[in-house]
Amino acid sequence: MSFLLPHLGEFAWGIAFTVGLVVLGWIGAMILGTVLAIMRVSPIRAARIAATAYILVFRNIPIPVQMVLFVFGFPLLGIVFSLFSSAVIVLIAYHAAFVCETLRSGLNTVAVGELEASRSLGFAPFGTMRYLVLPQAFAAVVQPMGNVLILLVKNTSVAAIVGVAELTFTADKVAIEEVQAFIVLGGAALAYVLICIVLKRLVSLLERRVAFSK
Repeated sequence: MSFLLPHLGEFAWGIAFTVGLVVLGWIGAMILGTVLAIMRVSPIRAARIAATAYILVFRNIPIPVQMVLFVFGFPLLGIVFSLFSSAVIVLIAYHAAFVCETLRSGLNTVAVGELEASRSLGFAPFGTMRYLVLPQAFAAVVQPMGNVLILLVKNTSVAAIVGVAELTFTADKVAIEEVQAFIVLGGAALAYVLICIVLKRLVSLLERRVAFSK
């Protein structure tokens, strides 16, 4: 195991890049996914069609294909991002589709009577969505949303195929240099499992807290 000592700094940076991809990817996916979910239940037909088309495209194209197309296709159009930014954008675009569909199931749990009551109390559509509908919808889908987050954590490894030096890329590089593929990649796999276990535990705590507050 002593062969790993010279690479500890590389692994630290790899984990830092992975955490950065998770945090930025999740924030972006939540914002974009929420907008798409609102569009999916909107009374405006054009908004529903646009959101449905987005879900159809981004949920059905494998994320490695999206990553390669974005990184190597957009430069042909004169649009260039750094590799890290490209990975974040693709993670956002892909997981927003899953956030949208998960949140839409939560939106459907809000009773029509509550919407009518909010209108009778003078709430505008934005106020109804902001203060009544979205809080209930998010509370109803804490566990499924946690599953999307864990999916995102695992999918950060796709960034390795375009050269982002996250955990999988670093482990693969060290495994080749030290000719210790099983130990190094096994360690990386264990790191992903630990990250997902911690997130699963946090999601369970949040779910219990939300259930207690109802």
